[in-house]
Order: sequence, then structure tokens, then C-alpha cells
Amino acid sequence: MVLKQKYYNLYQTHLWRDIQANVYHKEHFTIRLFGQEYFGIIKRKKIWPFSLQWYQMMGIELPSDEEFVRNELARIRRQYGKLRGAISFQFGFINEIISFENCGMRENEFVNDIKQMRLNIREKITQQYGLQLAFRENMPQSNIIYFIDKSDEALMDEMNSGAKQKVKHGISKHVEFQVACTEQYEEFYAKWVAVAGFKGFTPITKQQFYELMEYLEANQCGHIFVTLHEGSIIAGSICLLDDNHLVYLYGFAERGKNSYGGQQYLKFKAFGWAREHWYDYCDMMGGAPTGFDEHPLAGVSAFKESLWGSKIELYGNFDLVLHQGWYKLFKWYTNFRGKH
Repeated sequence: MVLKQKYYNLYQTHLWRDIQANVYHKEHFTIRLFGQEYFGIIKRKKIWPFSLQWYQMMGIELPSDEEFVRNELARIRRQYGKLRGAISFQFGFINEIISFENCGMRENEFVNDIKQMRLNIREKITQQYGLQLAFRENMPQSNIIYFIDKSDEALMDEMNSGAKQKVKHGISKHVEFQVACTEQYEEFYAKWVAVAGFKGFTPITKQQFYELMEYLEANQCGHIFVTLHEGSIIAGSICLLDDNHLVYLYGFAERGKNSYGGQQYLKFKAFGWAREHWYDYCDMMGGAPTGFDEHPLAGVSAFKESLWGSKIELYGNFDLVLHQGWYKLFKWYTNFRGKH
């Protein structure tokens, strides 16, 4: 299937830059690379007496001119490799491997073909450019997008049987959908943190959350959508509004409430809300690469794909190592912390 438009590159939009720099107050930089101006984040970590730093840029298009790419990477290595404590420069490449509709495209042979395509791309990039496959994935390797210029009935017909049943459960159990009001922010954040803790990840801080909501409200570029049962939030999503996209940023579904279909019903109703407000696409901001069942996002990806939509497989994350010794130390430290 050929998608109706090119991959939506949130990571290099003014909206994303503004959130990272002015809402989250992250240390950042801009650089001219491959003939374009790109935005990136600087990250730092102190490991015993060592102060390490690395540079992260997502949403980068890798040119086809191999010599040009090698020259540009050599320039980056010369420029940043001499900086004290600099360990690596990470690129999130958004070049497309393949795109397809989720529904009816899950045969084993097809899945294996896509997996092999990704493995071939990885080998080509590492061999031709001396990059290493990143051991920390900061940009999802695939993206899932829904075209919502359809009726509610058509959207539901396209879901798989499990997702469709959950939406019907939400309707039968009188689950409510709405844009959250300010008074509901505290409940949303508390439940989000609880679910995140159970799943082993840390959301943005409470201060960052309220600053984000203040920014989205002031600039009319985002909402929290929630589903409720008997007045209590059972699922919620923070979504950005940019151009003709509604973009899923963060979200949760309350544990023990799966039978109410809160998350599926939320997405179904959000699609309708977006269509009514003249948005064309709902961007789900990432999933697992097809064929890698062991990937940490495999379960999240399966949920998103159950609503149908289209999936775009991207090149993914690669590191330009600036200092092998410090890079190995940081990789060991990261893996050690992840296991303890």
C-alpha cells in the first residue's frame, strides 16, 4: 500500500522543539547536517568520576549519496569528538523501509520478509558508514497512522474482532468520553504515574506535566482525552494538535479496568473528535518493528495495530561513536542499571 502522505516528522517541528526547549527546559542545540538544519538534545550523565555527554537527533533523513554521508559523519566526528566527555552522536533515521495496512497483512511470510529487510538495512548502514545500532532506542522504529476521513461505522468495521468488542463493551457499560478539564488533571497524572510504575518506566515530572498543559492550552495545540466510568478516569491520552494531525503523545489505561474497554473506546472516540474538528490523520507515535516479538513495545504495538491503520517501518536509531572507551562504559552502566 502507498500511504497518502509522507511520514509526519514531529521531531523536527517547531511544536516539538518548543516543548523540549521551553517546556521541559532540556539542553539543546541546532546543527546543519546533510544540507538541512536539525534540532537535537544534549544529555549528560555522571558515572563515578566521569562526566559523560551524548547528542541525540531524531527525525533525520539519510541521503542516498554515500560519499556525501561519509563526509558529513566525518565532519561531525571531528567537531564533536574533541569535546571533553563526548561519547556518541545518535541519529534517529526516518527513511522508510516499507509501509502497509495492518489489517490482513500479518502472514508469517510477509512478517519475515519485513524483518529481513530491516536486518539488511542495519547491516548496510553499519558497514557503509561505521555507525553502530543504538542500544538505547529513543525514536520508535515504526509508526502507526490512521486516516480518519471515514464514518464511525467504517472505522469500527476495520478494527480486529478484539478491539471491536472492547469498543462495544465501552458503549454497553456507559463509558463516557470527553476532553479533560483542569480539575481532572490531578487524577489523570496520579493514575498515569501509578500505571507507569507498574510497567517500569518514569513519566515526565508533575511540574513538567502542568507546564506542558499550560503550554498546550495557551497555544491551542493539544488536549487530554479521557474515558470515565461512574465519574472516574479509566484511561487517558495527552494528544498534540499540529497542522492536520492529532498526535498521540502519552497515555495510560487503569489496571483492572480492561473489561470496560476504556483505551479502545477512547481511541475510537478520539478519531471521531479529530474528524469533526477537521483533522485528517491520527498519529500514534510509534510501535515495535515488525517481526521482533521480543521488542519492549511489542504489546503496545499490537494494541495500536488492532485498531487497523497503516504502519510505516523506519530505519531507526544508530550511534556515531566518538569515544569507544567511554561509550562501552556507558553501555555497560546502562545495561547494569536496567537489570538492577
